[in-house]
Amino acid sequence: MTYRTGPRSFVHPSGRARSRSRVRAVSIGTLAFFLAAGIVSGLCVLHLWQTTRIQELTASTRSASERLADVEGVNRALELQIEEAFSLERIARIARDRLGMIEPTVVHYVPLPADGSD
Repeated sequence: MTYRTGPRSFVHPSGRARSRSRVRAVSIGTLAFFLAAGIVSGLCVLHLWQTTRIQELTASTRSASERLADVEGVNRALELQIEEAFSLERIARIARDRLGMIEPTVVHYVPLPADGSD
């Protein structure tokens, strides 16, 4: 096996001289292949991550919607209790029962004529 000492070529064991540029072309092709494979793999991982994240957010949204519906139901019940607590009928009943108040009677006033007009 003989090697030439020139900067551009070396002797292959088969006896033919090979160019270094061809060796580099194979290396660049291999590099391009691995780069493309890495990009494709990265895109696949990105797609899987996005799909998983979308599913998590969808589940979170559903859970929040269910909690919102529960809270709105409690809010409606509390609003009804507030309306009942401040209704005029309830206030009048408490005034009569607990405080002993009675309904006002109608008092008719008769206006007196002015002093010098008789």
